[in-house]
Amino acid sequence: MFQVTEAEREKEKAVVGFIGCSGSGKTVSALVVAYGMMKEAYPDAGEAEIWLKIGVVDTEHRRSKLYANLQIGDIRIGKFRHIDFTPPFTTERYQMAVQTIKAAGAEVVIIDSISHNWMGEGGIVETHGQMSGNSFQNWGKLAPETTKLIKTLTQNNVHILATFRTKTEYVVEPNSEGKMAPRKVGTKPVQKEEMEYEFMLNFVIDIDHFADISKDNTQMFEGKPQKITVDVGRKLFRWLELGIDVKAEEEDRKISLIEQVKAIASSNAEAQKKVEEFEFKANTKLDDFSIKLASTALDRLAEFK
Repeated sequence: MFQVTEAEREKEKAVVGFIGCSGSGKTVSALVVAYGMMKEAYPDAGEAEIWLKIGVVDTEHRRSKLYANLQIGDIRIGKFRHIDFTPPFTTERYQMAVQTIKAAGAEVVIIDSISHNWMGEGGIVETHGQMSGNSFQNWGKLAPETTKLIKTLTQNNVHILATFRTKTEYVVEPNSEGKMAPRKVGTKPVQKEEMEYEFMLNFVIDIDHFADISKDNTQMFEGKPQKITVDVGRKLFRWLELGIDVKAEEEDRKISLIEQVKAIASSNAEAQKKVEEFEFKANTKLDDFSIKLASTALDRLAEFK
């Protein structure tokens, strides 16, 4: 029998994809987001403690270890937990790896990458190629493998950030000097076609390290391509774990900042002149300022308070 209840937001665990060609920055982006999530979860924890709450299941020949102790923007990547995941890349071994690193203390698990389960040694495509009989029927027999992988992503009670390799192609376009030059681009993710739809949020990262969105159930990151920052992880954690309407909260904060700027400007002619200069430089009216612009304007008007 079915039971009807009233829908209510509950805590969720992340299932986030990072899709891109080789060199786009998928692994680093996932590490930065994981750090932001744990920094938001444990604001009083030390850096070493935070990094030990992050685990990487590494199918890429231990390549993620190259980023340990690397400075990325304002953060230095620390000593995260690591599993060197060697072939065969079966669904059962993916599940085992996630459970093992979770048991070691990881609260965010980065699977780098999930593509090997599809097209890697011991993966689904290789298994299909080794099967005898009708090819079409054999794909049907392997369908449960995808179902089991989805359960690994969604039923381990841990945040999952997974990278997808993409098929790589080259396009010829003008470079910064106006000359025609080849540029590497990613096309389709290397996984079963419907797999990316199982994710709540997918970042599609280009070779210049800018992320576009192919799916966003959070509705927080849609818009123009952006760089992946720690703030992405912070926002994601608050939306997932705390059930906070981050967009509404940010809108309230922005309005509050703008109102404070207006109050200062209305009581001082010099301050009003500065606000008009801010609007001119930003090519935006004060009411349309972002949080960052409004906060900067308020800081610059501190002398008039």
